[in-house]
Amino acid sequence: MIQQEFLIPNPIFPCPRTDSGPSATYLRALVENSPIAIVVLNAQHRFVMCNPAFERLFQYTPKQMASADLDDLIAGPEMAVEAGLLTRSVMQGKNVHMVAQRRRRDGMMVDVEIHGIPLTLNGELAGVYALYQDVTERNKAQTAFRKISGQLETLQQEERRRLARDLHDSTSQELAVLNWNLSRLMNLVAEEDEELRDLVCETRKIAHQCSARIRSAAYLLHPPLLGKAGLTLAIPWMVEEFEQRSGIHVALDMSQDLGRFREEVEIAFYRVAQESLANVLRHSGSVESAITLYRKARWLELSVSDSGRADARQSLMRSYNSRSGVGISGMRERVEQLGGHLSILCSEAGTTVTATIPLEVGNYG
Repeated sequence: MIQQEFLIPNPIFPCPRTDSGPSATYLRALVENSPIAIVVLNAQHRFVMCNPAFERLFQYTPKQMASADLDDLIAGPEMAVEAGLLTRSVMQGKNVHMVAQRRRRDGMMVDVEIHGIPLTLNGELAGVYALYQDVTERNKAQTAFRKISGQLETLQQEERRRLARDLHDSTSQELAVLNWNLSRLMNLVAEEDEELRDLVCETRKIAHQCSARIRSAAYLLHPPLLGKAGLTLAIPWMVEEFEQRSGIHVALDMSQDLGRFREEVEIAFYRVAQESLANVLRHSGSVESAITLYRKARWLELSVSDSGRADARQSLMRSYNSRSGVGISGMRERVEQLGGHLSILCSEAGTTVTATIPLEVGNYG
């Protein structure tokens, strides 16, 4: 039976403070039948009670838990420091929420989402209770999803390289021959045949435009500067090309000593900047944008900001929250796979997309 000192209103079981009557019965039923593992400890962090879900998850009986410290049973020496910090925080009256690993009685490790919640009476700590939800399968599914996403990203980059190479080595060369032949044809056309000369001249201009666009497309698919010189040259080139195509001014601010990073990190940052600028062009209506790329003490950080319309910000947030694997959503997944974080900050002043990746992951080699 739950002791009276723990029968108090709380966020999970909002019941009146009483040890008898329907409210106490409902509370006990909720605890007993909850699929979430629940354990209650006193102010000295000693076991008071747990529900059947807790016994099933960790395979300990109440008698076994009453004779030992909970952290010693389900954390063990390998997680003692982390478990101790959690315990101290809750015993100091703080709510704690984290995902960690804990050990069952049979030695198997499980991933659990933990909520540690202090219980107070008359302003004093009477004990704590903790909720444990097994998220092992969820984490396995997320790991598998990230692995597949990473493989798809690798395949996509290989396909981009192939298309860029084909455009450069075949189509661009064929257009170069076409331009050469049109130049020769112009020399063969009689001076007095103005109509034909104008037609050849117009065709040469069109061929030159096609060559320029194919060259730009090949660079956008897989910029050779990225592989040769990294973000230091690839980002300024992309900004220059974007300004020429869009007419939108981009203020670029970069660390002078940026250096080189692993290929997948450089590609991820390049694509975030590319996709963010594409969103500025397609949706925001902003006439200017800004990019900052800095190497900080522990992080490499890229920010792309604009002063676009509110509806554009809403569209961007929908893309960010989706799991379609394209656009901003795809870039978020790629950054997260590298141990980083991609965020979008929307305000009346505009939108800022920020990507950060830890340097221990990003460092070249």
